[in-house]
Amino acid sequence: MPEPRDFPVLKIEGEQDSLLDPYRHACYALRRDVVDPGDESALKAPALRGLNQAFADAWDAAIGSLGLRWAGIGTRSVTDPFLAGLDNAGFLPAKLEYASGGNPPEEQPPRRIAAPLFALAECEHFRLHGNRERLEHAFALLRTDFLYREDHLRKRNGLLAGAPEPYRLHATARFMLGGRVVPSLAGGASWVDASSMYALNARLLGEIARALGHKEEAGEFEWALRDLASRVNALMWDDGDNWYHDLDEHGARLPMKTLAGLWAVLSGVAPRNRAELMLKRLSDPTQFERAHPFATVSAAEGDYRKRDGAPVGVARPDFNLLAFEALFALHRFSDAQRACEAHLRRVAKVLKDSGEMFLAYDPDRDIPAPLHDGSSGANAPLAHAACIHNSLGVLMGLRPHANRGELELVPHLEQRHSIEGLRFAFGTINMEIGPADKTGARRTLELMCDVPFKLRVRQGDKSQLHDLHPGMHTLQA
Repeated sequence: MPEPRDFPVLKIEGEQDSLLDPYRHACYALRRDVVDPGDESALKAPALRGLNQAFADAWDAAIGSLGLRWAGIGTRSVTDPFLAGLDNAGFLPAKLEYASGGNPPEEQPPRRIAAPLFALAECEHFRLHGNRERLEHAFALLRTDFLYREDHLRKRNGLLAGAPEPYRLHATARFMLGGRVVPSLAGGASWVDASSMYALNARLLGEIARALGHKEEAGEFEWALRDLASRVNALMWDDGDNWYHDLDEHGARLPMKTLAGLWAVLSGVAPRNRAELMLKRLSDPTQFERAHPFATVSAAEGDYRKRDGAPVGVARPDFNLLAFEALFALHRFSDAQRACEAHLRRVAKVLKDSGEMFLAYDPDRDIPAPLHDGSSGANAPLAHAACIHNSLGVLMGLRPHANRGELELVPHLEQRHSIEGLRFAFGTINMEIGPADKTGARRTLELMCDVPFKLRVRQGDKSQLHDLHPGMHTLQA
């Protein structure tokens, strides 16, 4: 297979190179997965195709941009049409129609509002490329969206819910009967993912505000984060099973354990002791870490599989991205990378057998799983974009911090491997990481860059910081 041109070129010495087959497939597929403005699209900026060919979806745009930001040339973000399409009421739209370029007006208000994930996309874009001008423009729009949510979406208990599709409720099979979300069950409930995403949004907007020097706004976001964190911890945590749960309309915790609870870890809502307990559950093969990690519904649930044998909880690249990032947030690097390696190995096997990548996989078998509506999810652009991030940001261990001129590397693979054409902070970096030594000797890193930066090589809780100037370098780490 020819090497990709728009994304960094990755290679692993030996048989492990097959782990990168999904990455290479995704690099090429994403060229046709992005819709540019023109005859086909009335949107104001490039958008990522979705499973519905008539609409661009906000969830796909936010999660997909985490992968697209690694592109060397061309489209690096597909959140732009949504930021440009800010509704007159003040919220970011859940989807945009290609034909009209607008948010479908016939939808009910909750279904028209996106999940609050755009701050995550913009923050990660800034960490890789360091574009303050873009961040300043996005911040004004994201703050408007935040204020709308504060005024209109909070429930009486201070928590939040949403609409099934913008939050991918069906992926975790909550509030569902007969394969469909029951509006009467979901509407009155308080959702752990919606509440924790909102907290994540507040935390990241606070970080953006501080980076831009907006101290007063940063204080507003900090207050909202603390308020919501106290409510989530007081009402949604269950000491019996060490997990965060949804609440029904009466405030009682619903028993189903799903990956939706991990948003509390990624957002910083969960105190460290609770987050550690949750990550133990996550890595338990009788719970979430199945043969193909991670199942979106705990295998301990009685309805883990339907009567026909189809999985209720599936392994999805977008929800795996959530799990990997939650593990990285608590410095559980090796757990995240080991699970990512298992995930990519299973995806590579299905790709080899079928020639396609899918949005959902059976957690216990090397086969794709159908989506809630019966569709296959084959060649889903979101699956391609999430694969890019999971390969570069997790398996290869690249954690950019362009805002402070630092690139963090967390080596995982024992074989010699290389990364060529990595765009970072307005420059390009090539690196080759030597094989791990069985005796514990240091690894050799050969690196070439055309921009000054700091390279932090991390192994567990230990790290080394190297101050590098343009040129060629050989490091021992």
